[in-house]
Amino acid sequence: MTLFLSNVRRGLPRPLPTFGLLATIFALLFGLWAVATPLMGAPDEPAHTIKAAAVVRGQVLVEEGTSFGHGVHVRVPNYIASLHAQSCYKFNRAQAADCAAPVYADDTFTNIGVTSAGSYNPMYYWVVGLPTLFLSGAPAIYAMRLVSAALCALFFAAGFTALTELRRPKYPVLVAALTMTPMILFLGGGINPNSLEIAATMAAFAGFVVVLDNWRNTRRVLPALATVVAATVVLANARQISLVWLLCALIVGVCSFRLRRTLAVFTDKRVLTAVAVAVPGALLGFLWMYVAANGPANVGVAPEGIANPHPDAPLYRGFMIMLDRTYDFFPQYIGTMGWLDTPAPELVTLVWGGLMIAALVVPFCVRPLRNWTGYWVALAMLYLVPALLQTALWRGMGFIWQGRYTLPLVVVLFVSVGLGLRKLRFPTSPVAVHISRVMFWLIVFCHTLTFVYVLRRYVVGISEIANWQTLFSSPDWQPPLGWFTLTAAYLLVTAAGVLLLFRYLHPGQPLIVRAAASGGKGKGLARAGRQHEQPHVGETASTMPNTGDPVTSGSEVKTGPGQS
Repeated sequence: MTLFLSNVRRGLPRPLPTFGLLATIFALLFGLWAVATPLMGAPDEPAHTIKAAAVVRGQVLVEEGTSFGHGVHVRVPNYIASLHAQSCYKFNRAQAADCAAPVYADDTFTNIGVTSAGSYNPMYYWVVGLPTLFLSGAPAIYAMRLVSAALCALFFAAGFTALTELRRPKYPVLVAALTMTPMILFLGGGINPNSLEIAATMAAFAGFVVVLDNWRNTRRVLPALATVVAATVVLANARQISLVWLLCALIVGVCSFRLRRTLAVFTDKRVLTAVAVAVPGALLGFLWMYVAANGPANVGVAPEGIANPHPDAPLYRGFMIMLDRTYDFFPQYIGTMGWLDTPAPELVTLVWGGLMIAALVVPFCVRPLRNWTGYWVALAMLYLVPALLQTALWRGMGFIWQGRYTLPLVVVLFVSVGLGLRKLRFPTSPVAVHISRVMFWLIVFCHTLTFVYVLRRYVVGISEIANWQTLFSSPDWQPPLGWFTLTAAYLLVTAAGVLLLFRYLHPGQPLIVRAAASGGKGKGLARAGRQHEQPHVGETASTMPNTGDPVTSGSEVKTGPGQS
């Protein structure tokens, strides 16, 4: 705690301590969601849990004769094989989670489990499934969630740490933080490679643009370069679609800077070494895709009401439907928890919707428009790439797309807005600080409200009649440690994260304003804060790499087409 308070007072430390601090905050946020959500309450969690338990026991390939009906049959402990029975509250938000049977630790005899993720790359599942080798029952499943949460926390922390190494990093860091919607935090607490996919895409994009931004001295950003390598290997081995998000992120990164920067970067020996390290890992992903495509069929059925196959429908119709629904997915980007059955409170959707609209409109108001090439490309991808992917599945599986599938592109899009805003000086006036303070407390409130609202859905159910009082008087279900303890912890961790961000953006300014004993004292504190914000004339990039707007010496100041 002393280290945390010291970092808050002084601004962010060097990359490694920054990474550790951010990883801790993200791990706590994801971990609290992992404990608060009832078992199998995350989307498609039974299929991924069964797959993980099978992979860690050596069942990696889909064998002939094991694919029947609704998925691939594997041999796993019975408490894992029976997890589909936990979904009694699924799609019915009036039903509390107490209807689910307990998951017993001694229910370990081998049985047949069915998973629709049989052909997925085994990398994520092998890591997440490790706890089932020495734990059993509900503790094993919670441990699997925490392992998945830790993986996501590491990549989000690496992405944010990389962004702090940009020239003029404040806008990108701020927009990236606002992109961490309740939906992303919720997904980070479940067993599903979708969450790791989002985190790794954000890390790959952030690290790549930092390398491009420091093209003349890549040695200074070796941690960011390592982040790109690790994220590339993970995305190549997460899901088949993950490579699409990686390609999109790299294209947007290239379009955010002048082309000569990219050409110069890929002649740098450090970058070439990083590429050489990443290529074998990426090739493993391609090898798995080949093996899976030529193996036995992996029969999976999407949830009822989502998939509606249209074998005779023209492909263009599916494409047009996806284009028409592009903005219908925005509520799912913000928060549609559970199995698409628990939307975030309307206030939360309104707040984040307003922030997203503002971010989408800002590039139209900051000239010249040609400097926003990366943003335009990312926006076009948000429209076209999901539509093309859904069209490929239109005839066979119907309309299966969900908003969470597009979240990697959403994160890339909004971070590209932050990159474009670097041309503007970050506001430091008292009015700007006050507005920032109000908005940050509003974000803390919205995150906490969403957390307790989702808990209410599982503890007592959500009915037409307000039943908040029954949370206290007669809860039907309780998560480990109790819903109130988890909510209080979530509030504290969220506030700590927001405090860290606020003091990074506004050095010397308090997030909580205390009444001064006298007017003179208050003015003195304000002057001290402003003096703390302004760097001395003699300061250089070597002494202030992370904390302010000044452009590092030796870097380009002029802007041109496609340059941030």
